Amino acid sequence: MALFDSHRPGLNLLLVLAVISIALMSLDRIGTRWVSQLDQGLGGATDGIVKAIHQPVVMARGVGQWFVEHSDLQAEVERLHEENMLLRGQMQQFVALQREVDELRAMLDGEASTIPGVLLARRVGHPPSLHGNLFTIGRGHGDDVRPGDPVIDAYGVVGQILRSTHSGATVIQLTSRDHILSVILGDTGRTTLLRGTGNRQLIAERVPERTAIEPGDLLTTSGIDTAFPRGYPVARVTDIEMDEAQGFIRLIAEPVADLERLDHVLVITEAPDAPPDPSSASDSVLEHPTITPPTDGHTADESTAADVPAATGATDDD
Repeated sequence: MALFDSHRPGLNLLLVLAVISIALMSLDRIGTRWVSQLDQGLGGATDGIVKAIHQPVVMARGVGQWFVEHSDLQAEVERLHEENMLLRGQMQQFVALQREVDELRAMLDGEASTIPGVLLARRVGHPPSLHGNLFTIGRGHGDDVRPGDPVIDAYGVVGQILRSTHSGATVIQLTSRDHILSVILGDTGRTTLLRGTGNRQLIAERVPERTAIEPGDLLTTSGIDTAFPRGYPVARVTDIEMDEAQGFIRLIAEPVADLERLDHVLVITEAPDAPPDPSSASDSVLEHPTITPPTDGHTADESTAADVPAATGATDDD
């Protein structure tokens, strides 16, 4: 019996689609320029589909807001006004402290620190993914949002930009199994790699047993991996598992960001006065950042984290 018989059109179509899928995955693995452009174009189309699917939810929220009492809205406006005034006052102090720090660094022949730009973005939907650790925002490379840009909320790190199109971008959360981030362990100054597990927990493995870390300590970005600026809150330690035979401990942490209720996020872009990147001027194709998994058998200290590049990458969730 012939494989492509006319009385089995469903099987024929399935075989053709399987061949096309294998070919596209092979081309994506090769990473040629025109394949990247094709991926960017298809990403723009899928962003539109995601927005259309999410539109009923947006409309439902809009209808629900009509039933909110006027007094509640007035109280919310007053609370936000007070919070805005407080943040503005703290920002004035921050600018003054930043200037003093830059002056001290200049006296010590150091380089002045740069304040990165921050872009407010609205979450517009969720692309199909296996573990639900991806979501899309309504800002793209038309707004200078690039793959690898850090994403935060009002409390801490949310994740990074995975893919950027003209009208939107896909964000990979730090809880994804394909996300790794270099962090500082509390006040110890020691760095390690923090990876996602696909759920609420984050894990840092092979931390030296003598590290003075306790449940409740805050983990912050180290800046070593060049993915995030130094000092952003990431997670708090919730549990410590001992491995006395190996001389290491295993840290369990939870993100400080409110990942369950994300309506708006902040994308950290380059500082307005940052020098242009010569490599970006010659290549306009937006490619996926590269992820480097942790290597077993190495101590998760500063020497290990220093060899890790940007802490995101193409994921199986996508």
